[in-house]
Amino acid sequence: MKYYDLHVHTNVSVGENSLEEIVEQAKRLNIDGLGITDYFSTVDEFMRRKKVKRPDIDIVFGVIIRAETESQLKKTVNAVRNKAELILVHGGNYEINRLASEMPEVDILAHPELERRDSGIDHIVARNMGENNVALEINFREILESFKKHRAYVLSNMRRNIYLAKKYNVPIVTTSSAYSIWGMRACRDLASFANLLGLDLPEAIATVSSTPEQIITSNRQKLANRLDMRIGDEL
Repeated sequence: MKYYDLHVHTNVSVGENSLEEIVEQAKRLNIDGLGITDYFSTVDEFMRRKKVKRPDIDIVFGVIIRAETESQLKKTVNAVRNKAELILVHGGNYEINRLASEMPEVDILAHPELERRDSGIDHIVARNMGENNVALEINFREILESFKKHRAYVLSNMRRNIYLAKKYNVPIVTTSSAYSIWGMRACRDLASFANLLGLDLPEAIATVSSTPEQIITSNRQKLANRLDMRIGDEL
């Protein structure tokens, strides 16, 4: 069984560690694959980062998109979908949560409950996510960095989202969302966190193993097929 953490940052402006240091920490934590999902700015920047030599663990190069409008979200998703192995949308705003849930091009809706008193997901959004195969993220950093007086709200909202995800067959992934090696966690620890929030143990383990692996395998196959089609057209 392979273990994945699909949301780890390496931005120099917000992180403290290089990709090489993060990879070494991942090895120490017995993580088989990392989603390097920094905030997207330009296609050129993203493509430069993709050229980094891949080490001896599975590196998944993706982006996390922070958008304020429907047109901005659609434009950015369209700009990177044929290049990125993984697309996350920065959640929290209900309208953005809803829009992301309607887009099969989006892989993961990140922290939909961020800075909210409610969970950021209702039955409509959850149903859309299930139909479009948009995964729900359980974000460990939200708990790690939350103030004690707000932690109960965050935990309650995560439990609510897991309930809705299970009801509407929404894929679930658990991530560290780490900004440095000190925020990274072993995937078994992340699975234990998901288990405490309401998933049974096999379901919790799937959020860091089979579910992320299925997302990546599917995306890589789609990218390979698109490349083959482009080459065929050129010939």
